[in-house]
Amino acid sequence: MKKKKKAKKPAPPAPASSSDDNDGDADYEEGGERAEPQGGAVRRCTHCQIEKTPQWRAGPLGPKTLCNACGVRYKSGRLFPEYRPAASPTFVPSIHSNSHKKVVEMRQKAVRSGDPSCDLLQFIRRRD
Repeated sequence: MKKKKKAKKPAPPAPASSSDDNDGDADYEEGGERAEPQGGAVRRCTHCQIEKTPQWRAGPLGPKTLCNACGVRYKSGRLFPEYRPAASPTFVPSIHSNSHKKVVEMRQKAVRSGDPSCDLLQFIRRRD
């Protein structure tokens, strides 16, 4: 027997606000377009260099420095140099992945092959 889906109710209209009510956290302009940061500079994720994201998140360099994907991984402690969202302009399939499992495999393979970029990781593991 099939379940019937409930019809979604339309969202109530948002109350009109004046520009005086703006607290600086608004990332959207009228019409839902992304607002550029003050000064006219294009905002980029400090990890993957992507410019468009549904939400900017806090990273090691401060608030609103990481895209949504990188920010979620950073907060959970899984943001590694090998990780890149597939939409990132810096994504190179031979050295990056957007899958945590593949990133871990890549890091283990680099450790086994004696890649010097993993010396820091080994130092951190020994220290703990």
